[in-house]
Amino acid sequence: MMKRCIYLNKTEPEVKFESEEHIFPAGIGGIQKLPMEYVSHECNNRFSRMELQFMRNSHLSLPRQFVGPGKRGKLNPKKATQGAIGIVENLKDQNISTLGYLSLGKPYSISQIIINVKDNTCNFVSDKSFGDADKQSSDFIDNLSKYNGVYTLIEDSRFKDDEFIIGYHNGKWYVALSNKDLNTEINNYVQKIVEQKPIRDGAPRYESEQIRMHQKLQFDESSYFRICAKIIFNYLAFVKGQKFVLQKCFDPIRDWIVNGGDNNFANITGKEIESISAIQFPEQAHSLFIVKKGKSLFGFVSFYGNNSGTIVELSDDLEGYFNIEGFICDWKNRQEFKFIDYISSLQEN
Repeated sequence: MMKRCIYLNKTEPEVKFESEEHIFPAGIGGIQKLPMEYVSHECNNRFSRMELQFMRNSHLSLPRQFVGPGKRGKLNPKKATQGAIGIVENLKDQNISTLGYLSLGKPYSISQIIINVKDNTCNFVSDKSFGDADKQSSDFIDNLSKYNGVYTLIEDSRFKDDEFIIGYHNGKWYVALSNKDLNTEINNYVQKIVEQKPIRDGAPRYESEQIRMHQKLQFDESSYFRICAKIIFNYLAFVKGQKFVLQKCFDPIRDWIVNGGDNNFANITGKEIESISAIQFPEQAHSLFIVKKGKSLFGFVSFYGNNSGTIVELSDDLEGYFNIEGFICDWKNRQEFKFIDYISSLQEN
């Protein structure tokens, strides 16, 4: 099989072919891959960065946090997706806000210290799901002794003016505050806490609380729409072959997927494809369809069983007949189907 990148239209030695490209990203449960000869290693690396934005900072991040899948499409709860670090608001006492994340719809607190500069107090907060509180506080102090001053700032009016939070999770530091003037106090308090180790002592207190989770998504519209287009184009290559998608009529869409620029191709749509609207698909499944109208070839992709999705014009100058093509990713059951095979299985049952 010819080694030619369907996106860059380049061959070896100009590009390398060292990895396989999934049709649907593995992070949302995709299984089927294109042959290694279809997508260059250079494109795969570029797409990986875009896919992180697509999964973490778009509306897809919410169902991933509630229903899955986890890392690389894993269904094991231990591999479940962890949402972005956000604000955990205590509904019983709205004066208390801490830091945490969602995983499979359940909120978890990260290890953190709440520092009140007015009272000169320091309280350690963690989640009992992660084991012994003394061990967690000891580990936190040990990590704090290696604090390098690099952190993600979460600024919000829900935090008290005279308090700030230093949190640690998965090797990263977080600082939360409402009063920017407290920024100058952070390094001073870190040094004091490490030297005095004040939170190693005292009996832990476990509380059951009603909470509300707040997250901010930095939606990258370009990455989202280009990944949607890539998913559809990947399947077009899978079902029609490398030679078909290397036609010149696909040059504009492939250039936009790789390089970005003005979006003249993709939009959110609330409409379903009429010919498939009555079909019952697997629960929470992702799906895509490709149809031709006149000389234009359109793709439609939706996620987590939604009727609405993204429509992409792949080409406005495709000659010849094109029958409807579709692909279903039933990630919850680790199965994928061509649309025609799925319809056949329904008829057999």
